[in-house]
Amino acid sequence: MRLKIRNRIPIWVLILLSVLLMLFLFLLVSFLIQDTSLKLISEFELPELNNVSALSSLGYDNYAVSVDGVLVAGSNLSTPAVRPTASTAKIILGLAIMKAKPFALGEKGETLTINEDDYYRYIWYINNGGSNTAVVVGEEISEYDALVSIFLASSNNMADSLAVWAFGSLENYREYATKMLQEWGIVDTTIGEDASGFSETTTSTANDLARIGQKVLENQVLAEIVGTASYELPVAGVVYNTNKLLGESGISGIKTGFIGDASGYCLVSGYYYDSHVITVSLLGAPSRDESFDDSLAIVNTAQNVLKNVVLAKEGDVVGYYDAWWTGKVPIVATATVDGLGWNGAEAQKELKMDGKSGILKIWLGGKGYEIPVEALPYNPEPSFSERLSHAFGWSNNNEVTIEEDNKEVSEEVKNEENEEAEIVDEVAEGPKDVEPDAPVVYEPISSVPSDNCTIKYGYLMLINPNFTVDIEFIDSRRNELISLYDNYGIVEGNPYNGDNLLDAEVASHLNEMNNAYSAEYPGHAFETRSCYRARGTTCGRLCAATGTSDHHTGLTCDLLDPDYGTSLDTDTYDQHIDWQWLYANSYKYGFIDRFPEAWAGGPMSEPLNVDVYGSTGLFETWHYRYVGVEAATEIATGKYNNGEYDSLEHYLKARGLVVDLKNGLCE
Repeated sequence: MRLKIRNRIPIWVLILLSVLLMLFLFLLVSFLIQDTSLKLISEFELPELNNVSALSSLGYDNYAVSVDGVLVAGSNLSTPAVRPTASTAKIILGLAIMKAKPFALGEKGETLTINEDDYYRYIWYINNGGSNTAVVVGEEISEYDALVSIFLASSNNMADSLAVWAFGSLENYREYATKMLQEWGIVDTTIGEDASGFSETTTSTANDLARIGQKVLENQVLAEIVGTASYELPVAGVVYNTNKLLGESGISGIKTGFIGDASGYCLVSGYYYDSHVITVSLLGAPSRDESFDDSLAIVNTAQNVLKNVVLAKEGDVVGYYDAWWTGKVPIVATATVDGLGWNGAEAQKELKMDGKSGILKIWLGGKGYEIPVEALPYNPEPSFSERLSHAFGWSNNNEVTIEEDNKEVSEEVKNEENEEAEIVDEVAEGPKDVEPDAPVVYEPISSVPSDNCTIKYGYLMLINPNFTVDIEFIDSRRNELISLYDNYGIVEGNPYNGDNLLDAEVASHLNEMNNAYSAEYPGHAFETRSCYRARGTTCGRLCAATGTSDHHTGLTCDLLDPDYGTSLDTDTYDQHIDWQWLYANSYKYGFIDRFPEAWAGGPMSEPLNVDVYGSTGLFETWHYRYVGVEAATEIATGKYNNGEYDSLEHYLKARGLVVDLKNGLCE
């Protein structure tokens, strides 16, 4: 008998196994094909940039403003008028020479030997009323000196001789210069029959000349030459820069031009702002003085409008990483970066990451800025469990948040800081019967760090060429100041020579002083000519370069009563009741004559403020500085100077707060 055994699997088991198998296969496929890439999202938005409408509505004909070779504003940027360039044509010649026969700063370049043709050019320009410099046959002149001759003295004969020497003929020069301009994208300029611009056949536009001028200030040799006030040539003798704006408002020169009614007066000027070159061109002014005045007004407006803005602050979110296992992970700036931009400037941005760190690149008007960035902590790849979970449809839609300090703790710290500040105030004021020589604790008026050791002395801070501050301090200081006009109605008589801003306490004292003056002289009041300045100048011993000016403190104003004259001139002191009143009374309100005559030091062979005893090198009857009533009284009454008006430098040394005035050392 045969035994039969049945081993049949129930149908429901088979169905279950089939479902599980399909589910496993689905999960396996889902697991294997998961996208594990991070998505980079850029969400950076540019801040509000400079509004340059004030630059485009100045009312002058044929002018243009360029930043780093990019046109910003002008009378007509779309269809500019073409006019003869006059001697501004020599800018093009100078650039062509430095391109064809370059030499480094500190060198003199090749040597030209003056021949008979060069001498006859000199005679021809004399007879035809052209600007010239004397030459003699056989004279040897360096390439550098020849460039000085054409830029400072605007020598027409040397311009033509230089072009022929470098290129073989004026025709060859014309071909070379035309090609050079075309390479730069400058197409509305025509090189005429000479190299000097004496002929009306060399023409250009304000737009082109502004861009060409930028090339000059970018060339170290040419920038040095156009910034030179005077120079002695081997035969012609001493020549002087024809651009009287040199040094005004930080202007670094460039070139003037005039050939009568055909061109009017032309002027190309420029200045540096941080790493930027700003140039202004003006064609066809009716007089030489108007060309200078109008150009200066345009430059000053540009300086008021074109200023750095913060592009991104440290901690700003500029983008995200996004993935199903991380959610949105913020990418933040790790440094504060500012830049120069204006409304209408072509702006581009690009966020690039290499893992956790990266760079946000920003282009504004052709200038690039890089902002370092970093992603908050994240997992670059999902874990096994996250991948498995995701196979079931899970994803992380959360956003990583930037942790903030505990608010209660922050409030406690803030309260402690306020209490400490009150204590410092009490100590700084001191009891009335404390001897002046007793140790005093000063409260800094700015939290911005600086290598200048006197910043810790607050209102007694010293800024001069030996006690300098950096641009970061200067720019941050501006944000700590208030407007004299908005708060007290005190006007700026020359709005192009600085900002009408002061420290809040100082502004209050200045208002009290102004009211006292008006009470004594009814109908009279002070105007400012310059208070805070963001940048200095480089016009020689009587000017202060950026980082060395007392005007960076936010404690200083140039003051005058316009009824007694509007120019800042020490020779007119006896006519100024306002300055005499300030000298006698300002200390009552905490102000001192910052540069009294007795401490000017006379003619000095070294830079400003080098005297180890406290001489300043300056004599200004209008420059008043706040130091506080107590210190001002001691300075004005000469407590440490045998009863005579003291200088701030000498006072600080006599007090023992500064031990070395020449090397910038504090106690």
